[in-house]
Amino acid sequence: MEKFEIKRVTLQDADFLFSLMNHPLLLARLNEVPTTNQDWVEAVLAWENDPDENGYIIWKDGKQIGWFAFNGLLSADKVPYLKMAVILPEYQNKGIGTAVLLKLLATVHEKGFRSVKLITHQDNINAQKCYSKCGFQIVDVIEDKMRDNTIAMRCIMECKL
Repeated sequence: MEKFEIKRVTLQDADFLFSLMNHPLLLARLNEVPTTNQDWVEAVLAWENDPDENGYIIWKDGKQIGWFAFNGLLSADKVPYLKMAVILPEYQNKGIGTAVLLKLLATVHEKGFRSVKLITHQDNINAQKCYSKCGFQIVDVIEDKMRDNTIAMRCIMECKL
């Protein structure tokens, strides 16, 4: 397994988030729309003052390679959502995503959460395999309108901690 670091998102990460989330393969896979660098500066500034969200940049060999984020951290039911788990394509399928997610789930569990949910595309089998390795199970399938106005079948997955 390759070594990596997990660091909280800071304003200095806005440029990386801009490039990551405008990567053509990732835009297509996530059914996202292009964003501006300013969008990411504003997002990071908002997250810094939002105790309901935590974002993490994944580093390898001094380079930013991915972004994981949770929201719903203040939810009354103590079930936050993994709202983003994305790694640059050249670093995928190396066990990094699974290792990062296991480490983050342990951190979430230490904070008293009882489970974590996420939503992923029904046809994103590679992501589902990663999530399953970390203890997630499909609990529902929904039809969802994406930001690019397409309709996608998506799985709600849950991991009991």
